[in-house]
Amino acid sequence: MALGDTILMMNKFLAVLSPRLQAILKLFRENGQCITLADIGTDHAYLPIAAVQGGFCESAIACDINAGPLKIADKNIRGAGLAGAIETRLGDGLLPLLPGEADCIVIAGMGGMRIWGILHEGMEQARQAGLLVLQPQHDTVLLRKNLHSAGFEILDEVIVREVVGGREYFYIIISARYVSGDFSWTEREYFLGKILLSKGGEDFSAYVRCEKEKIEAYISQIRDETALSDAKKSLALLKEIDARGF
Repeated sequence: MALGDTILMMNKFLAVLSPRLQAILKLFRENGQCITLADIGTDHAYLPIAAVQGGFCESAIACDINAGPLKIADKNIRGAGLAGAIETRLGDGLLPLLPGEADCIVIAGMGGMRIWGILHEGMEQARQAGLLVLQPQHDTVLLRKNLHSAGFEILDEVIVREVVGGREYFYIIISARYVSGDFSWTEREYFLGKILLSKGGEDFSAYVRCEKEKIEAYISQIRDETALSDAKKSLALLKEIDARGF
């Protein structure tokens, strides 16, 4: 492939990354050197392609549980001229990896408890990775608590704000690593993220307001008294944070 074609292909894959995926790349670069990236649930392998092309890592393993997307991933990898640097593997979660094979593992776009299930089933792979970058779609509080319970330190968190089709979405991205430590945050810190609370910022304020509106709408539909009590506590906390502003 000619140099001009290679540059065009590189720009193509970097360009198709959403702000969410671009933030994931930035986060694992900021948290240390990555030699081999494992992208779990890679779909079409856009993230590992952009990571290798952009110099974020030297090589990558693109894993997916579904054969169809992995075939497209193979085609994209070959088209980018990276067949020697990126390998695709069919399998569930971290099970296609050997412990220590990947020093950076990305699991993005799944529920927090699904992410935790993947980590729990492949605990040795998770522990031996130098860095985990996780992007839960929901159940973020439970993911934080489970990471701490298993001895993983939460290194950083960022909020990404995207507008798709006129609708606003917020994504929380967590970086963590296993240190066999004991951690204890307050319920408030687990609920909104201790690191996010310390950072504040415009996107965090917008995220708090969005969550507040969601819970207000949810409360009007709740019939279970325990769930209603929990929702009201969460709403009170969000109102307190919103009133403070950042």
